[in-house]
Amino acid sequence: MGVMLYKQGSGTKVWGKDVQVKVVDDGDVEDHLADGWVRHPNEVPETNDEPIGDSGVVKKDMGEVSDGYHTFNELYAHRVRLFSTLMNAFRESAWWSFQHHDGEQWDGWVLAGIDTPEGAVTYHLPESEIEHLPKGTEIKFGKEWDGHTADDVLNRLLSLRPKEPATKERKKPGPKPKAESDADKD
Repeated sequence: MGVMLYKQGSGTKVWGKDVQVKVVDDGDVEDHLADGWVRHPNEVPETNDEPIGDSGVVKKDMGEVSDGYHTFNELYAHRVRLFSTLMNAFRESAWWSFQHHDGEQWDGWVLAGIDTPEGAVTYHLPESEIEHLPKGTEIKFGKEWDGHTADDVLNRLLSLRPKEPATKERKKPGPKPKAESDADKD
């Protein structure tokens, strides 16, 4: 069975630390430990980043924090691309604008939305995503925010699912017609 070991360096973020991760055979663990590898991410020395004040706490870019699979930055990029793709799938109810309803603009961002049967779903998207938004859906001013929450968005997104077709009640077949026997033919 293999043992996962960690070492300071780049490769991935584990618990906010830049680390290299490797799985080695049980017999090779001691050699790797002697070479600076450790058994747990908490044992990886801190980077040379500047501490904040006298606390010793090192400032981290939260976008680079990882769950071991994806960073927050990667997950955010996925959300942006998924939403622009969803806008293309629901082009007839999608819209985007450089300006909020009151004319306010955020440099580098656009306001994008889909009007669902349950209400609007909106996000700010980076301007770099404009090329992936559905053509012909730009409006001069974004629609006014209706106060929707993150939970509202989850419920409203579900309202975009196709409706289940109504199930038709099937009639039970009647008895099979009896075949004409040779005796009935005479």
